[in-house]
Amino acid sequence: MEINAYNQSYNTSKISTGNNASDLKVQKENTSLDMNDFLALLVAQMSNQDAMNPMDNTEYVSQLAQFSSLQAMTDLANVAAQGQATSLIGKNVLLSTYDNKGMLVSEEGIVEKVTINSGKVSLYVNDKLFSMTDVKEIKSENLNVVEELSNAIGEETEI
Repeated sequence: MEINAYNQSYNTSKISTGNNASDLKVQKENTSLDMNDFLALLVAQMSNQDAMNPMDNTEYVSQLAQFSSLQAMTDLANVAAQGQATSLIGKNVLLSTYDNKGMLVSEEGIVEKVTINSGKVSLYVNDKLFSMTDVKEIKSENLNVVEELSNAIGEETEI
């Protein structure tokens, strides 16, 4: 018994040899399942089931509910990541990336703007584009202000 409805939804021409980091990223993005893939799998499952021993309808509904809740949690995580990224605007961050020679390069600067394109969050620091995964540290700029205020309050109480 062959199930072809599910396999037809994937384009195998995009599979790479994996020699390049960007190839791996493209390949990883293509392996995620969405609601259309689940429905195609469900239709294939229903059309190829044993007629003498069919699956119970509650099993299908249970699978659909599980996939829907998983998709909702994924969407919520994406929205949270976007909110976290936009909260970094104006803050001093430390970023680390690898250059084309494989060396780790760190850079510090103020987040100038955040872009969200097709669900991918990007940060602009020092007029350069960075991914949210490049952020290694968020530095507090208000630390000196707090220290100055506490010193000023301490001086006033001593007088």
